[in-house]
Amino acid sequence: MLLPHTSAPNTQDLAHRRQQLKAKRKIKFYKMAWRTLAMSALAFGTVKIATSPIWLIRSAQQIEVNNQRLLSEENVQALVPVPYPQSLLSIKPEVLANSLTAHASIEDAVVRRKLIPPKLQVQITEKNPVAIALPNTERPLQTIPDKPEPFQEPGLIDAEGYWMPRNSFAELGAIANPPLQITGMRASDITAWQTIYKEIARSPVSITAIDWRRSDNLVLQSELGAVHLGPYSKHFSEQLLALDQLRQLEDKVNPKQVAFINLQDPKAPLIEILQATSDPLSSPP
Repeated sequence: MLLPHTSAPNTQDLAHRRQQLKAKRKIKFYKMAWRTLAMSALAFGTVKIATSPIWLIRSAQQIEVNNQRLLSEENVQALVPVPYPQSLLSIKPEVLANSLTAHASIEDAVVRRKLIPPKLQVQITEKNPVAIALPNTERPLQTIPDKPEPFQEPGLIDAEGYWMPRNSFAELGAIANPPLQITGMRASDITAWQTIYKEIARSPVSITAIDWRRSDNLVLQSELGAVHLGPYSKHFSEQLLALDQLRQLEDKVNPKQVAFINLQDPKAPLIEILQATSDPLSSPP
């Protein structure tokens, strides 16, 4: 059986193929050259834009601050670690936000860049101190020198029990002076404190101080005088309700004559009256 005869490629076919390969290589070369040129131009343009005076942060006046309450705009601007002048595009907002939340008085921070006009937008959420926390000086705990220890030295606390040094706002040029004072609170009391503060905040009776130095007797300083509650318990809200109902006592008993109100049993409140004492110097001979 004879195989079909296959003719070898002639000289013209080979030359044509060489031309096609050469053309393809040339096109590929031009594509690579254009791609390289485009990337270089983009990189050059980015550098030019980043270093252009138009996109520079030159001063704190280009930092816009929102949502602050106690801290002023100038306070927050001074906390943003931007070396002036600084390219807007080279600034990393998340780094600036982290530096702000490193301060005890700032709970959260969001930093954004704005191109037109070039500036930084900073939105912060401050801690909200609701009470001054004083330590139990009768039973002081060992502390490390120059290191603030929660509840072992004077500080501030928020409604959730987060403790911060007393000067957390003062060192930033702000004033935080809550009307409530609590003495002897411990870190283990935080969960109970969350409920205590919530109930006190909505009680119509004004509470100005809490003495928690003794775990077996929580003492409130109220507009009616000192109130002894015994150990903190689930009856705390009932005790405050009973205290509210005792406000009518002002018409019958002089608050200055009340030693303290005992509300360990909110259903059977007891009022301890100061014993009258005579002054021997004023007695007749």
